[in-house]
Amino acid sequence: MKNRKGVADIRSLERNKQKIYYALYLDDVEEMDEEGNYTGEKITGYSNPIDFKINSSASRGEASTEQFGISLDYDKVLCSCDTILPIDETTVLWVDIKPVLDENGATKTKHDYIVKKVAKSLNSVQYAIKKV
Repeated sequence: MKNRKGVADIRSLERNKQKIYYALYLDDVEEMDEEGNYTGEKITGYSNPIDFKINSSASRGEASTEQFGISLDYDKVLCSCDTILPIDETTVLWVDIKPVLDENGATKTKHDYIVKKVAKSLNSVQYAIKKV
């Protein structure tokens, strides 16, 4: 009898996965100007990008099934057998580009996708993502 990891590996072949990065929403933080003074504006704060490997569909076409419904606007679907990933609708993704970090550890490269919808089942999770 195979263990749970062995079964998941069969369903999600390593050769079908691509490396992408995600950053989790943390909180809104006050923006600073070049001199280090607070501007009074708030910007959305995210964690540093975290890499992982996942199955990614090709860009969505008209002949594909609509697992998230007809009215939801999304470009790709990511599918994973790892159902404990912390990705939700506030998460940002780097799919087609690699994030670049500055000397302070902050991202210099803007994300290229956002998560529109998460669909969890017993053994897998699918993410509808949209290019920004």
